[in-house]
Amino acid sequence: MKEAYFLLCFLLASTLIGQKTTVNYTQETMTIDGILDESVWKKTYTSGSFIQNFPYDTCEALAKTEFWLASDEEYLYAAFKCYNTGKKKGYTVQSLQRDFSVNSNDAVVLTLEPFLDGQNGFSFGVTPQNAQREGSVGNGGNFGVSTAWDQVWFSATNIQEEFWTAEFKIPYKSIRFNHQNQKWRTNVARIDFKNNEKSCWVRVPRNFNISSLTYTGDMNWEKKPPKQNFNLTLVPYVSATGNQDISGQKAINAKPKTGIDAKFSLSSSLNLDLTLNPDFAQVDVDVQQINLTQFNLFFPERRQFFIENSDLFANFGFRGIRPFFSRRVGLAEPITAGARITGKIGNKWRVGIMDVATRELDSLTPAKNYAIAAFQRKVFSSSNIGFIFVNDRVRNMPGSTVTGLEYNLLSKDNKWVGKAFYQKSISPKIMDRSFAHASFLIFRNTKWRLEWNHEFAGKGFRAPTGFVPRQRFYDQENKVSVTREFWRLENSAAYTIYPKSNLLNKTSFIGYHSSYYDSAQKSTESFNAFRIKNTFQNSAELNLRLSHKKNTLFLPFSPISTDSNYLLGEYNWNSLNVFFQSNRRKLFNLSVDATAGQFYDGSKYGTTVKAIYRRQPWGVFSVNYQREQISLPSIGDQTYDLIGAKAEISFTTTMYLNTFLQYNTQANNTNLYIRYQWRYRPMSDLFLVYSENYNQYWNVKNRNLAFKFVYWLNL
Repeated sequence: MKEAYFLLCFLLASTLIGQKTTVNYTQETMTIDGILDESVWKKTYTSGSFIQNFPYDTCEALAKTEFWLASDEEYLYAAFKCYNTGKKKGYTVQSLQRDFSVNSNDAVVLTLEPFLDGQNGFSFGVTPQNAQREGSVGNGGNFGVSTAWDQVWFSATNIQEEFWTAEFKIPYKSIRFNHQNQKWRTNVARIDFKNNEKSCWVRVPRNFNISSLTYTGDMNWEKKPPKQNFNLTLVPYVSATGNQDISGQKAINAKPKTGIDAKFSLSSSLNLDLTLNPDFAQVDVDVQQINLTQFNLFFPERRQFFIENSDLFANFGFRGIRPFFSRRVGLAEPITAGARITGKIGNKWRVGIMDVATRELDSLTPAKNYAIAAFQRKVFSSSNIGFIFVNDRVRNMPGSTVTGLEYNLLSKDNKWVGKAFYQKSISPKIMDRSFAHASFLIFRNTKWRLEWNHEFAGKGFRAPTGFVPRQRFYDQENKVSVTREFWRLENSAAYTIYPKSNLLNKTSFIGYHSSYYDSAQKSTESFNAFRIKNTFQNSAELNLRLSHKKNTLFLPFSPISTDSNYLLGEYNWNSLNVFFQSNRRKLFNLSVDATAGQFYDGSKYGTTVKAIYRRQPWGVFSVNYQREQISLPSIGDQTYDLIGAKAEISFTTTMYLNTFLQYNTQANNTNLYIRYQWRYRPMSDLFLVYSENYNQYWNVKNRNLAFKFVYWLNL
């Protein structure tokens, strides 16, 4: 009987391939209030038979969902009716703040692919309480959605006893599209998190992201969107910052600062961004990390000027070999002005051109100019060929240049993903082996995931505006840096089983290997691991990992604080890691990550515990505690503690208060951060931020009070 049920589910899923929906044209006045009383919503809805993505991917969803699409000369509209017909009533949400996670909230999400390229699109979603989430979809949606992208759009929801409804109003000005396309591609995802179910209008296999652009249906327009004429958006700001340095007994009261960003729509798919005297004052705070390696840590870009189409520039290369990393720009010297042209030309070309100028601070920090150009050309169904040019130079002096050519593979069925690139650096000093290259290939289906990767960065390769951390090693004893080239080979294999169980959803067996080699092809570092990953039906996880690592230190290095003793030579060690995450749907949930084993010539015991309590829907309170206990016979013992306590309070969907306290013994610093944000109109914000830093004795080192007022004006 059960086998017949699954066969029926599979046949149902098969019939939903090639889904189509219509965008009905309307001339009536649309009121966005979450109440579906407009006449255009009285027309036949689009498919209430969604197919599960989780916990299974061949069965009809328990929670029924209906949706409609409509348009006029200025807006795309969407309406959703999400029935509460699952096992439990009520809804599960984390908070009312923007850019929520679709993996931990009840929500409905609309994915749009206007260019039919299988690579780029947009995502819009809301929770039943109308918390908004918008993001850009890159790389075919295979690695999720970037919610750093923000735009003006409107939504409203209405909660009834048996269902909740939502209405979207998306200005054509807020998205990029080819106005000549009579159809787009789309999908709708329903997250019924209270019942731990995710479902989609077009079936998405459970091993793929729900925003994967491969799995979309046709979105046919009764009247295609009009060509967007030249339009202008101005974003002026006023900010002021006051700093007080307690240790030096100096108070600095900064004068108010003003600047402006401007967005010009050159076409429906091409945008020009300008900035003058931009303010990149930190209104967000980086989460601190304990670093026990020889290399720099990677922190994501948060500044809005670099966000739209950021993947066009930032995704060239690999995470460890990036020709361009935007956080390098303006890191030391302030930016005076910048310009960017980004977007699509037709359905096949994607372009990005950026120029940023900074001003001189002193003789050690001269003015610079950064020029970056990137191009992509679609080939085959969803793949592309890309080229990048990066140049940074001190004014009136020769600069450093990096060029790169790459091929990004994405097969039509989404099972094959890959990349191959070659980068060349050109600097005033001609150096040997000034190039880098790499490739990776992934095959995946519901049971297997196979990966292969190689990387190489020559000794003469330089990317000063990029991110290549493994090239530079620091000699802690002699206080000098050394540059070395490296090879890397990496591969992994994962096999997943899906037992017919009410307790366990899936189990994955994963083997992983990574090795680094020097210019003589001698192994300098390797990491081998075997992991068992269990995902339970109630969203809990339990993972076990056994690993072996080898590290050859050719320069004196110590992972702990020391003044005289260092490690040198070859070391081998084994360790065991256990990770547990409790049911994330509960108001209180807990995760524990524990590692025990050898470490260089001694031992290391590491524990990270994170506890989250949700006061639905207005508050999320969490504590994260990490302890690293290290014992090295040749150096000594050291214990590092990192504690992060956070409170996220939502007064409404547009007014938030976040507080964050971080205690880091490795950095000998405690940071208190309080941020109030009021989004008083779409994309227009008032920020008030206060922060303090303390030493290990809880004496205040400095204070900072920042105010920022941003106004978004569409002309």
